[in-house]
Amino acid sequence: MKKVFLLIVFISISIAGFAQIQTNPPMRQVLGTAGNTGTTAAGNTIDYTVGEVMVQTYSPATSPFTIKTLTQGFQQPLSASSITLTINTMSVNSTCIGGNNGSASIAILTSTGPVTYQWAPPLSSTSSIVTNLAVGTYYYSVTDTTYTINDSVVIAEDQVECGAALVFYKGITPNGDGNNDKWIIDGIENIADNKVSFYNRWGDLVWNRKNYDNVTVVWDGKNNAGKNLQDATYFYLVEAGGKTYKGYVEVTH
Repeated sequence: MKKVFLLIVFISISIAGFAQIQTNPPMRQVLGTAGNTGTTAAGNTIDYTVGEVMVQTYSPATSPFTIKTLTQGFQQPLSASSITLTINTMSVNSTCIGGNNGSASIAILTSTGPVTYQWAPPLSSTSSIVTNLAVGTYYYSVTDTTYTINDSVVIAEDQVECGAALVFYKGITPNGDGNNDKWIIDGIENIADNKVSFYNRWGDLVWNRKNYDNVTVVWDGKNNAGKNLQDATYFYLVEAGGKTYKGYVEVTH
């Protein structure tokens, strides 16, 4: 009878132990993502590596748990599609007919590694800024370690005579930002006895003044009543130095 009893006890213990192992396997827990912190079961604080996750494994399988291993995930490299070269270009027209003083510049927004610039003939520059440009189209290439952008900029010129006694510009943007808010006539300050008048497209007089000097007497896109004129084309008549000048100005708020 004793042998049978001992055998039964042994079998009972083995089955119970097997059941524990199956229902409580070792645990693996993702602690979090980049930029956060976490606390392990042992009370340790972990700072997560940028772009990676931390995983902790518990042992033994049953409570109370104690940390056994701490493994760090691998950061995946950036895919080729996520690496980009982006730029922004700006051009400035020549200030007068035949002035040949236009310019262009290239600004890098995003890139990978060193960046090089190459302007095509007639330019032979490797700079991000080119100056003294005549009217025309200028082609360039911008290259980093992964990509090349081929594009062009167009240089035009303001249609005023270089060295003229008076220079008239073709537009103003009177929006109060301090840039191009007023219509400046280059050289008018040297001719005190002058008169400037503006007309709308129907020939109605909307603004006129004498002794225009670009400072105290200057047109800022308003009518004679001091109210803003709507966006449109207005025609000027300037009488100065015994000559009469006619043209138009675009007003854009």
